[in-house]
Amino acid sequence: MRSNRVRASLVSVTIVAMALTGCVTTQQDRIGANDGSDACYQYRVALDSTGDYYAEDMLKGAAIGAGVGALTGALAGGNVKSALIGAAAGAALGSLGGYWNSKMQQGRDQAILGVMSDLDTENQNLNRTQVALDQLVNCRRAEIARVKADYKAKRIGKPEAEQRLALIRAQLDKDYAMASGINQNIVKRRDEYLVAADSLEPGSAQKIRTKTAVKASAKKKPAKQSTGGSTTTQVVERTNTAFETSERINATTNSIQQIAQKEATLDAA
Repeated sequence: MRSNRVRASLVSVTIVAMALTGCVTTQQDRIGANDGSDACYQYRVALDSTGDYYAEDMLKGAAIGAGVGALTGALAGGNVKSALIGAAAGAALGSLGGYWNSKMQQGRDQAILGVMSDLDTENQNLNRTQVALDQLVNCRRAEIARVKADYKAKRIGKPEAEQRLALIRAQLDKDYAMASGINQNIVKRRDEYLVAADSLEPGSAQKIRTKTAVKASAKKKPAKQSTGGSTTTQVVERTNTAFETSERINATTNSIQQIAQKEATLDAA
């Protein structure tokens, strides 16, 4: 029995290690070193840095859930099979609804306060991501305009203009890949908050998705917003704000491809 428990514990440790090591990357791995060829490199760094927040929390939740589930299964069943079953159940904690379920273990009142606090942090980070993404896109457009202006003024010939635009298109492709990865993690987190909001106020998730949720006043200061209305209403409003910002981030991310295809060419001059 003891041997089985030890083996099961090793399984849980292995699961956690695999989950964590399989997802760790450095910033240089993701965006490459600065070789001086990218005038917008600093904005790529800024955008990539905001992505750490969304990726780290989601990955830790899934990995730890699997490990705890495996260990619980081992202790309950006393064998490796039970550990694997527990791991599958634990991994579900990182799936849709796992966030709210974990919060509810603290009790409903504390869960609501915890979600409100998390949403405040979430919205702050979403705003930073939107700003960083806008700066990157604006920089790319400025570079495109600069090439076209040089070509139009005959400071450079067509071959050089096309070469520079080809480089910008390649950079935009990398921008899109990076922004898409960040956006995917944002959507996963957003969906977790929608589940929480819907658990507190049934039907609110659908209202938010269809843009019918009551929007918090744009002029209202965050400090005042936290005291207005019931705590349930505040969770829904904050979730709505997060949803709207994530939608803008998604739209801006998709616009990167359009810029590459429709703007970064001499035909669009």
